[in-house]
Amino acid sequence: MVNATPMKNVKKILLVDDDEGFNYLNMISLQQNGVDCRVDIALNGKEALQYLLSSSDDCPDVILLDLNMPVMDGFEFLNKFEKQGAKCHTKSRVFVLSSSEREEDRYKTMSKTVVKGFFSKPLSPGDIREIMQ
Repeated sequence: MVNATPMKNVKKILLVDDDEGFNYLNMISLQQNGVDCRVDIALNGKEALQYLLSSSDDCPDVILLDLNMPVMDGFEFLNKFEKQGAKCHTKSRVFVLSSSEREEDRYKTMSKTVVKGFFSKPLSPGDIREIMQ
């Protein structure tokens, strides 16, 4: 187990992924690496966008976004988030967390101003440190 020093600057994370197994692994990995905050889960982009638009709570500090999901994928979410997620658009840092190894996917997502990084599933301790900085 990695030294679990709590990272206080992140109070809420929104994990957007349809794969419940990866959601569980990522939750455990975050806890084991000292991330002590609220983690909410949306199973697709549409659910995440509805959460962000209807939430009276503060915006999540971090959004971890999968690309390949049913209903609304990560690409469509990013397009709508830039247009409709006004409240959280400037407050939330978005990181893509995907199993895609396609360079086009990396390029397409990293060209969005809201995307701060692209990581492969599952999260590694190094990924978590980079995201939490």
